[in-house]
Amino acid sequence: MGRTLKPGPTCPPICILKLDHNNFGSRGLIALSEGIKTNESLKILSLCYCEIDHTGSRALFEILIFSKSKMEELILTGNNLRNEGVKTVLKGVSISKELKKIYLADNQFNEDPDMLKGIESCMRKNKSLARYDFRNNDLKDDGKSYFVKHFV
Repeated sequence: MGRTLKPGPTCPPICILKLDHNNFGSRGLIALSEGIKTNESLKILSLCYCEIDHTGSRALFEILIFSKSKMEELILTGNNLRNEGVKTVLKGVSISKELKKIYLADNQFNEDPDMLKGIESCMRKNKSLARYDFRNNDLKDDGKSYFVKHFV
C-alpha cells in the first residue's frame, strides 16, 4: 500500500486517508509512511486504534516534517504511543506548516515533566495549530497547573 500511495503518475491525488481499526501496528505504519511521507495532496490522515506504539513515532515525524505537506489533520486516537512516542510526534507537529488539528487522545501518556515540556514547546513553536486533543490520557492536576502557570 505504501508504494501505491507514493506520489507519481500511478498515484491519484488522495486528500483523505482513513485506516482506523486496522491492526497493522508500527511495522505497517513504517511501510505505509514510505509512500505518504512525500505526499503533497493528503490533508487528513486517520489512524485510530491501529496498535501503533512508540516505534512508529519516527515514521509519523517524517510524514509531518515534509516541507510540501498539505496535511491539516492527523488523528492518532487510541494507539499506544506513550510518552516517548508522543514527544516524537509533537516534535514533528512543531515543525509542520499546515497542520491545524492533532488528535492524541487515549495514547497512554502522562504528566511527566519532560512530556509537559514537549507539549509546551510544540504549542509555542506551532502557532497555526488550533486543536490539540489529549483526552483520556494521564494528565491530571500537575498537568493543569503546569499549563496555567506557563500559558495564562
